[in-house]
Amino acid sequence: MLLGILGFLLASLQHGLAERSAGCGRDLPHGIHAGHTHQLHMTIEDPGCGTVERSYLLHVPLQYDINQELSLVVDYHGFTMTAHEQERYSQFSDVADQDETGFIVLTPQGMQDSVEHHWGSWNCSRTDGPLGPPCDTDRERWGAIVCYESCPFCDPMNSCDSTSCHDDIFYTRALVESVKADLCVDSDSVHLTGVSNGGQLIYYAASKLSDILATIAPVAASPYIGFGDTPAFPISLIDFHGISDDVIPYDLEHSEGQGPHDSVIAYDGFYYEAKNDTISKYVRALGCNTDGIKFGTIMDGITDFSCTLWTGGNGGSEVVACTADHGHDYPFGAMGQQIEGTKILWAFMKAHPRPANYTTPAPTTTEEPATTEEPVTTEGPATTEEPATTEEPATTQ
Repeated sequence: MLLGILGFLLASLQHGLAERSAGCGRDLPHGIHAGHTHQLHMTIEDPGCGTVERSYLLHVPLQYDINQELSLVVDYHGFTMTAHEQERYSQFSDVADQDETGFIVLTPQGMQDSVEHHWGSWNCSRTDGPLGPPCDTDRERWGAIVCYESCPFCDPMNSCDSTSCHDDIFYTRALVESVKADLCVDSDSVHLTGVSNGGQLIYYAASKLSDILATIAPVAASPYIGFGDTPAFPISLIDFHGISDDVIPYDLEHSEGQGPHDSVIAYDGFYYEAKNDTISKYVRALGCNTDGIKFGTIMDGITDFSCTLWTGGNGGSEVVACTADHGHDYPFGAMGQQIEGTKILWAFMKAHPRPANYTTPAPTTTEEPATTEEPVTTEGPATTEEPATTEEPATTQ
């Protein structure tokens, strides 16, 4: 018992001595006010697209103290959506203001450079993927995809390049570093969340940004085959996914059939990991106990909502999988109470900072997302999410 107490105190001391973000002790930047959301812009040198201006929403909580390190939550919208829609939809900014200490919320805007539409999207795959194309490239069967200007080799009838080809991993890292320079951010408490295509980006980013993340919290999302590597550093996971989701299928029963590598086929011919396979993969990779236990919440039983917890992972990491009787949406969204699900996500994030003094080898994955370069295979170029369709409401993906 004594050794356990001493270990806890030592870990707490080391956490307290961690390097503070440069923004600590500084006044808020000009024009930024606590309790408000501001639309901001930043210029980055995208590795594939050159100089690009990106935009995002920044919410500083009412409780902001320039000397108090706060958690940072990055919240990604779904395919065709905007950052403004996502802020209203997930209500993370409201939860930040209600929390006792508060936390900072970033809601990035996906690039909207599609040729025909201004649909925001996130780049988290490519056609010539590690396990082959993440979709059926016979688009005569499934429908043409919408190409983006940043994907010069996109073929609407013979590829899976249905989102922007901008480097959103690079953008996310640059955005986090920029905010840490201006605000007092707890570097051990950076979390990613998002819905649908935004959640897919999170699953892709986990192995690419494990050096800066504490948790990921995808909603109504699963990785494309070949684009969901687990992180080298132990990142805790909480996943929300409705059993009746037939846009990004939860399982084989709600899909168009079995795809390659035990994937499930969505209505648009894209190949996703089945949810149980994704959760099992994380449980194994993090070294959690294989027997899950009940994870209780105040919303248990509402629309059959229930969660399972796997404990004992490396560095104290844990996995939680929640599901309910709903489709491609936040839990309780049909009731107009999605904020209750957001509160559960935040409580998990708050309880799972990055573990102190945990050393892991560098990531060994070789997969890359969509690029502006010509593909080296005959299967086609880059990709990221489901093709455009009027069946998908802009507010639910």
